[in-house]
Amino acid sequence: MASIERRDTSRGVRYDVRYREPGGRTRVKTWKRKADAVRFARSVEVDKDRGLFVDPSLSRTPLAEVAAVWLDSNPGKRGGSWQRDEIVVRRHIVPVLGARPVGSLTPEDVQKLVNRWAGQRAPRTVRRDYGVLRAILNFALVHDMVGRTPCRKIRLPEVTREARHIVDADELARLAQELGGVGKLGPMVYLGAIGGLRWGEVAGLRVGHLDVTARTVSVADTVVRGRRGAVGFGQPKSAAGRRTLALPGDLVDMLVKHMAERALATSESDALLFTAPDGGVLRYSNWLRRVWWPAAVAAGLGRMVEDGATGRTKYEGLGFHDLRRANATGLVAAGVDVKTAQGLLGHSDSRLTLDHYAQVVTELGALAAEAMGERFMKTAARDNRAMEGGSGSDVARSLTRRQGL
Repeated sequence: MASIERRDTSRGVRYDVRYREPGGRTRVKTWKRKADAVRFARSVEVDKDRGLFVDPSLSRTPLAEVAAVWLDSNPGKRGGSWQRDEIVVRRHIVPVLGARPVGSLTPEDVQKLVNRWAGQRAPRTVRRDYGVLRAILNFALVHDMVGRTPCRKIRLPEVTREARHIVDADELARLAQELGGVGKLGPMVYLGAIGGLRWGEVAGLRVGHLDVTARTVSVADTVVRGRRGAVGFGQPKSAAGRRTLALPGDLVDMLVKHMAERALATSESDALLFTAPDGGVLRYSNWLRRVWWPAAVAAGLGRMVEDGATGRTKYEGLGFHDLRRANATGLVAAGVDVKTAQGLLGHSDSRLTLDHYAQVVTELGALAAEAMGERFMKTAARDNRAMEGGSGSDVARSLTRRQGL
């Protein structure tokens, strides 16, 4: 329990409230009036009982400092994820709220920032940035810097799911050719569309991962971006991502020819199948700007447009990840069950397979409509045919009887 001690000083009477934090540390706060000291002592005990206790000194910590500690609090976070979060903190959170004491933030402050973002950025981006801010403030809550998170009942912009373009065989061939064809980076698109591999998984493939006899490829390594730009190798995103996939014979033949073009022997098991021009590991940001965007534009699958918000030129069109979506859609269209598709794509949750990737193509929707018609409209169709077979007067008499005329 908090205790109150009266103390005489040269400047008059003071009341010291001595209390113990939930972590065990003892603190003292001084008041001029006894009523204020009593009120504070009671509030401390109530907050501790309700789990809302806030360390007064920590609540004055600027949000920028809390964010910096939060960024380094999870050593298991992938470098690419860390870098995205760091950019959100540095560019979009700290400039607006960074100097504010974390304990002073209110839901109104958060809503104003979200509204500001919504006027400048896409809804999906706003939701991602808000997720970073919410995580920082939850971190502050856990460490007794705030009694309640201000991220309460925040209204976010609605995200409209856009149907992405599903590439066909001719488009893939054009894209592969623009990427340099066999011996260069062309086969990457077939591994994305046919194997459903992520970009990092394709970039991390080595000669030893390809079994020509069994016609399989093992996904064991992935190129990952470390913190502060370092590039290296890591394991796939989850245990489900470590998988062995069967490949069609034509793709295996293409990869064998690719190895021959690059003078790679099967004994060079650690050699990368795809490399940067200098022979090193592919870096996604460089590959995107220097290789993918020009190739997609030349293949008629993308374009460079001016960003009205920044005045800079940006790319719009097919992304490498869209090849993975095309793979998932193809699996569904081919009648592959969701559980099998989940394993092939390396998803840890089948809902991800359905919700984010499997776009129902028009032809598949038409087939589904016909199947439902066959199932539920047999009787109605028979009656309709019977009516069409009668004379016009018969049909008229039938309609008259039904209408009670």
